[in-house]
Amino acid sequence: MAVTLMIDRVTYNGRSELAEAKILNMSVAKYYGLVKEYAHLLQESKRLNEKQLAKDRQKAELNIIYSVRYNLNWLVLQKLQGDKHENSRPNKKQ
Repeated sequence: MAVTLMIDRVTYNGRSELAEAKILNMSVAKYYGLVKEYAHLLQESKRLNEKQLAKDRQKAELNIIYSVRYNLNWLVLQKLQGDKHENSRPNKKQ
């Protein structure tokens, strides 16, 4: 499987793909103010996948990070849509 080969692949700045994925997720969560929600998603995903983590830690953790990224992107979308709707509401003071 291609994922197993990419785990140990070093990126241009010397970090592994797993480290890059973690950094990217945390950066997005910080930017949109979703760190608490991201940490909760990550904790729950790790708890649900304890068996896979025990068997093959790096591969399972990379899969968890990517699955949490999907949920994080959904949270960002919800936040942006919420902000959009708040900004489009008429101001009652006018």
